[in-house]
Amino acid sequence: MASYCPHCGNPSPDEARFCMKCGRERLPEAPAAPPPAMPPAAAPAALPALPPALPAAQPAAPAYAPAPAQPSPVGAFLGRAFRGDWLASAKAAAWPAGLLLALAVALAIPSYGQDDEVVVGWSDRLRIALAMLLQAFGGGFEVKATDSSSPFGSGGSGSGSFGGGSSDGMYGDGSGFPGTSGSGSPGFSDSGMDAIAQGSASLSLVPLTVTVLWIGALFLGARMLRTRGAGLEAAVRISVLATGVVLVLGLFAQPDIEGVEISSSPLLAALGALAISLAVTAGVLQRDDLAAWLAQRPAARSTVRALGTAVRALGVVVALCSLVGFIAYANADGVDGTGLLIALPILPNIGLAVLGLSWGVPVKYDVQGRFSLIGSGTEHGSFGLPEISDVWGGGAVAGAVALGVVCALTLGVWAARRSADRREQLLAGGFSLGLVLLFTSVSGVSADMAGGMSDWGGQGTSEFAPSVPDALLFGLLWVGAATFLGPYVLRMMGQQAPAVPLPAYGPGPAYMPGAPAAPAAPATPFVAEAPAPPAPSPYVPQPQVPGAYDPHTVHLSASPSAAAAASPAVAAHDPAAAAAAAERKRKVLVWTATLTAAFVIGGGATAGALLLKNKDASDEAKNKQPAASQSPSPKQDPQAPASPSATPSGSPSATPSTSPSTPPPGGATVPEGFVLKQDPAGFTVAVMDGWKRRQSGSQVFYEAPTGGSYVQIGIIKNTPTTSYENFLTLEKKHLETPETQYGRTQLIQNTYQGRPGALWEFTHIPEPDEGSLKRHVIDQAFVAADGTEYAVLAAGRADLWDPAKDVVFSTALNTFKVSQ
Repeated sequence: MASYCPHCGNPSPDEARFCMKCGRERLPEAPAAPPPAMPPAAAPAALPALPPALPAAQPAAPAYAPAPAQPSPVGAFLGRAFRGDWLASAKAAAWPAGLLLALAVALAIPSYGQDDEVVVGWSDRLRIALAMLLQAFGGGFEVKATDSSSPFGSGGSGSGSFGGGSSDGMYGDGSGFPGTSGSGSPGFSDSGMDAIAQGSASLSLVPLTVTVLWIGALFLGARMLRTRGAGLEAAVRISVLATGVVLVLGLFAQPDIEGVEISSSPLLAALGALAISLAVTAGVLQRDDLAAWLAQRPAARSTVRALGTAVRALGVVVALCSLVGFIAYANADGVDGTGLLIALPILPNIGLAVLGLSWGVPVKYDVQGRFSLIGSGTEHGSFGLPEISDVWGGGAVAGAVALGVVCALTLGVWAARRSADRREQLLAGGFSLGLVLLFTSVSGVSADMAGGMSDWGGQGTSEFAPSVPDALLFGLLWVGAATFLGPYVLRMMGQQAPAVPLPAYGPGPAYMPGAPAAPAAPATPFVAEAPAPPAPSPYVPQPQVPGAYDPHTVHLSASPSAAAAASPAVAAHDPAAAAAAAERKRKVLVWTATLTAAFVIGGGATAGALLLKNKDASDEAKNKQPAASQSPSPKQDPQAPASPSATPSGSPSATPSTSPSTPPPGGATVPEGFVLKQDPAGFTVAVMDGWKRRQSGSQVFYEAPTGGSYVQIGIIKNTPTTSYENFLTLEKKHLETPETQYGRTQLIQNTYQGRPGALWEFTHIPEPDEGSLKRHVIDQAFVAADGTEYAVLAAGRADLWDPAKDVVFSTALNTFKVSQ
């Protein structure tokens, strides 16, 4: 039998619980009331009235209709987030998006040497700049060349490691050195692959300036919404919008420039931007809730305060070191406005390198594989305080160490001023060291290459970054000492670490010395209602040390007398608390002793290693010959004949004497006006006084102040050919370009310092498009016992060359020696 739905009136079977039309639950009908009793009939009187039939047993009807299913807390939160005010969130997200676009536009403005023929236009430069900047969030930068019709060259690879069908010269400008003004590409033939046929290269560099500015822009945008009462839902909206902007820009930042494809890894950049945005905006918008949560947890609050102190102190230190590094970079030779603009996105990277150098942490480089400028094999090296002394002198080292002292004391004093007790101060010091190591590990630059890319070619990896193990060792020494000395420096300055006031815990007001005690207010929220007396006694606040949240901790700002006066009272009232305080003091002493021992051991080991290294360097310096500038009188007539011969026979002395009168390596004295240079690249040579040193890759130049003349030392690791064979290959390259007017003077095999070598002398026009001035080049190359090829080259104007009066090349040839 059908019954009707009480909601929509649709008929449905009796056994149906839900309506087949509206879907709502059909309430079971109440049993019908029995009909009223009829007056008894006259007949038959003997039969009694039968009771009404009872209905069949049915489940009792609920007293109310069940509520519809509610969404999960996460679903409800996301619903509120996506139904919120998107316009206000878009205004907040416009801050980081606009910052990123502004930086990319600024970097795309310079043409980067494209004066007349512009290959990479402004829009392509903008996309390349965006790809570089997105590395701040975890993006990548990869270049692939797959089109043989690219403007950089086409064809197949050359056969030589260095110049085997490669550049104008094995070492470059057509005179034998890469990186000067040659027209070819090291490692690749002009008849084959000039620059790009197939290859890829990736660059890993995190521009920390962009990361810091992005965080600051997110902070400003979220703070704007926080003043309007926005909550955590707004953080989700801002993060989604900012991530979407990064994703769109990452997809845009993948240009294809005539066969050269650039990839920015947009998905990785978007994920990194999402994580950073959520962390920053949630922290800003939930600041009050976080503070309330921390107020009930003193240990967590102390940890957060220590982390904030470390972040602020390290920010000041890195900003100072970045300024010093930027000034030093700006004063370097050859740095123009474009170079300064490129340095801005990596200012914190420079600052971290400067901080490491000031603490004794060297910047190391590691090259593995085969590259067109350095040959094949493995190259390791570092640049630290000893190299700074060699390049800029002892004054630069003293300034760097002074900067390190200032930075370390800044960290220590800042931790002492903002910490409530010694535990928090040690936490701040530990966080400072951890942040230094974290940012140091991401501040370097690395590159991978496979194939040929423009003037670069090879296969392998290279890395240039501060040494993280050294940063850990020296950071323990410097930060530990600064954390220990911070309070004493404050006292010397007549200051005390301010107490950190924290909210009183409990229902009563905090005790303030010097103020009248207020009567205890009834603690309504904390007193449970009792059905019968006795009523709870009122809460009486206990006296506290001003600004303390732990009465058992000795504060940095508290005087000894106050601490001594407070301790007996505490011990008298609470023996358990006194025992806990003694246990905490014991732990602090154990940790302090452990850290002190680590500092002493690490510092002693470091100092011993440095002293041993300096001793070895001193002994080596004593065994080397003194510079000519240290001699009061010349050792040889400057016009002494020393023209290069076909078989130079000068060889270094087997056991050089430490006497000041001993001649320099090579068996010849240094003429007047020359200076013996002990070059950091690993050799010794005498050049004219006043000539400036410049290094390009593995090539070292000593150039005359007036220009035009120079001495060049080329270093090629693991050369596969002899010097004579390589010179023949390079000469063939010159003959293929008649406009250079190449003319051979001599090309012979010889023996130099007991090793097989070759002497090559010729004239040519290095830049036919810029002038017809001929240059004279004379080049002596040889292969050392370890397979490294060295070349000693002198170049100058051909019309001024006179073999009978030559002093520059002959002096360089006779004084050149490879350092042991």
